[in-house]
Amino acid sequence: MSEVTARGDREPAVVVQPDPIHEAAQRYEIIDTDVHFLPDWDVLRGYMPEPFRSKLTRYPLVGADFSPQYSTGIMGTGQDVMGTARTAQDMLNAMDTLNTDTVMLVPGFQRPQSLYHKSWVSVLASAYNDYLADKVLPATDRIKAEIMINHRDPAAGAAEIKRIGDHPGFISVYTEYGGNYEPVGTADHDPIFEAATERDLAVTIHAGCFWQQMTPIHQGTRTWTELLGISSISFTMASVGAMIMQGLFDKFPDLHITVKEGGFWWLPEFALRSDEFYLSHPGDVSLVERKIEAGEEFLNKLPSEYLFENFRFSSQPMCLPKNPKHFKMLWELCKSEDMLLYSSDWPHATFDPPNWIFENALITEEARVKILSSNSRAWFPRLG
Repeated sequence: MSEVTARGDREPAVVVQPDPIHEAAQRYEIIDTDVHFLPDWDVLRGYMPEPFRSKLTRYPLVGADFSPQYSTGIMGTGQDVMGTARTAQDMLNAMDTLNTDTVMLVPGFQRPQSLYHKSWVSVLASAYNDYLADKVLPATDRIKAEIMINHRDPAAGAAEIKRIGDHPGFISVYTEYGGNYEPVGTADHDPIFEAATERDLAVTIHAGCFWQQMTPIHQGTRTWTELLGISSISFTMASVGAMIMQGLFDKFPDLHITVKEGGFWWLPEFALRSDEFYLSHPGDVSLVERKIEAGEEFLNKLPSEYLFENFRFSSQPMCLPKNPKHFKMLWELCKSEDMLLYSSDWPHATFDPPNWIFENALITEEARVKILSSNSRAWFPRLG
């Protein structure tokens, strides 16, 4: 993206292709943990049972969303500004252009968890997973994927993990978070976490429905910056907070949660505030479902310890402070070189190439290697 200079005396910002990718990128292994893949709908229908195959002739509507075309100046949703990968070859072509060695595919559908009927989410997830297993993952070891599930029906989500989870090309479980459904961290979702941990699968929570349709918050927003740029941070913190404070990691201590497109620089405030509040009045922790089940009164660790041990964060969106001193402070406070996994968000309008990693002198050689590849290899047990 070009630098935003949205003032009356300047030209509007435009979406640009970073050409070329920084030449230093050619000397590193690059694992991109957030690349959106969108198979052809008619092809996916072939993997659906009846009556869905005949009835769902197009991707179901998910509501009257505010369109980003008003902010980007580009028609459409902003989902495919830089192209669309529908096949394994499409993805390989994009990877070669971007100088990426390995990608983790993320579903490219618009907010699939928000489809009107729960059954639609389950059918779409299974069809998508079967298409990947049948046509995409066998094509190359450079493409890995996440198992799409229906988290609104935890039993169905767990069943899908058990059904397809032994396929070696899947290295994580994918779901979304947002204001239209309760946080994924509640005890209702434990069947999903149990099925994932049994198969050494990490779990991704990806920013999804951050605009709460038919709520005062949604009705009160007017700009894409509010809807996408700002509100997604608050929903991220709510989801992370639910996982920590409701004892998810005391029940599943080895669970790895990857947060994608939820921001990052908020970690210091979250860590300090959650510890402060918990230490001041921890009594209601004993009332959450998991602690009642376990007969426990408190968390086993401080909230900040779970934050830095059980979570990792996608690097996109990387919003760099202009002052190098501020960047250095945030970088250290967030333990960035250990917590970040490189991601581009290709092909969306918010695409982040790896150039920022090479253009900042404060990022050490060791940190570059960690963020671009070794953090991901350590975080995803089945990545290899």
